[in-house]
Amino acid sequence: MPMNWPRLLNNTRLGADHQPDARNVRGYARDYDRVLFSLPFRRLLDKTQVFPMPANDHIHNRLIHSVEVASVGRTLGTEAGEKLLLAGVDLGGVAASALGDIVASACLMHDIGNPPFGHAGEDAIASWFKGAGVECVRDLSENEKLDLQHFEGNAQSFRVVTRLEMYGEDRGGMQLTLATLGAVAKYPQASHLRQDNHSTRVQHVARKKFSYFLEDRAAFAKVAEELGLITVEDDAWARHPLAYLVEAADDICYNILDLEDGFTLGFVPLEEISRLLTAVHGSPPRMTVSDPRERVAYLRARAINKLVDQLVIAFIQHHDALLDGTLAESLADLIPAKAALDNISVVSKDLCYNAPEVLRVELAGYKVLGGLLEVFAPAALEFEPKGRNKKALKLMRLQPRAVGESAYSRLLRVTDYLSGMTDGYALRLYKELRGIELPGVQGRAPAG
Repeated sequence: MPMNWPRLLNNTRLGADHQPDARNVRGYARDYDRVLFSLPFRRLLDKTQVFPMPANDHIHNRLIHSVEVASVGRTLGTEAGEKLLLAGVDLGGVAASALGDIVASACLMHDIGNPPFGHAGEDAIASWFKGAGVECVRDLSENEKLDLQHFEGNAQSFRVVTRLEMYGEDRGGMQLTLATLGAVAKYPQASHLRQDNHSTRVQHVARKKFSYFLEDRAAFAKVAEELGLITVEDDAWARHPLAYLVEAADDICYNILDLEDGFTLGFVPLEEISRLLTAVHGSPPRMTVSDPRERVAYLRARAINKLVDQLVIAFIQHHDALLDGTLAESLADLIPAKAALDNISVVSKDLCYNAPEVLRVELAGYKVLGGLLEVFAPAALEFEPKGRNKKALKLMRLQPRAVGESAYSRLLRVTDYLSGMTDGYALRLYKELRGIELPGVQGRAPAG
């Protein structure tokens, strides 16, 4: 049986005692505000998008990237909602703008759990638990090990907004609406079901990664069941249809804007980026500006507008498959500009992501996060910590491990701590703990 929009747009707040009227759609916009004003979102200002710790102020960090993805997502959601209503689709009395609010809120929070140093930070944490820290996960179940040895920022984002922030554990965290929590789950499954690039199973866009850790399964299952997401197998559900729009907004921004950052840093020549962005739009530009940066900005705007139009059309064309949970491709793979986006991806990988300047900082990130895990993970597992381990626990504001408290839960507290760090703080703390750089005790101003 297919999913239906009135249920998919459920505005119940996870963990809240007082729920909004079913017809009140202001809650979707309130989700956006709660994420925007949260401390984890503010810390995205000093977290890597692609180019770690750039000296150029015009380069994207995770915060700016998230705001831009949310802006594109709001347009995608609103325009898709308008077309659905024109086609006579029952949205349960919800306005088209509400779909824009849901997608924008989900986009705003989609990277809120990412650790320092971008995707290299995720891999650094995973690699440590597979290598130097494998002894720390010795007593974990196989599925618990997978959560840590394939550490995933998407799952950490769900954890941040449903457990770690605002109202806290067991009260739904930020108490966001179920619709927003469903829309942000691009990979609605547990870690043991993820398909890597070498999997012999049929690839599906929603099966490449995972959206929740096992400790958070009950909360995720509640979201999925209340929204009526189709069960694929134990611990896995079909995507919420709006998750395809969240993914599409991210696809637009990282393809187009990462390339623009590469141009700004001098990695991508003007002729190359002009050719690539013109190919996305499909027709030569008409412009009189001569400044290279303004020319690129104009071409970027044209490309984004064209992609938005094509993606909304694809969403409507594949509407039935979205509700059936059978669409295996991303929307970006189903539009006329797919080949142009693929070319951008190839160029970005060659000239930007694999630039020596980027690789050097990413490699340093492995050393920083691995070094911090070396200090904090063993301390978290101690029942009666002494010396360095005792001080490490105090720094994490974590009590010594209680009898009966699982090693898995304790290690998640460590990854919570690390994921909350900014790039700059992680680097400073690493230097201080290694004795490379000591700040000294400055004291505090006396109370007035």
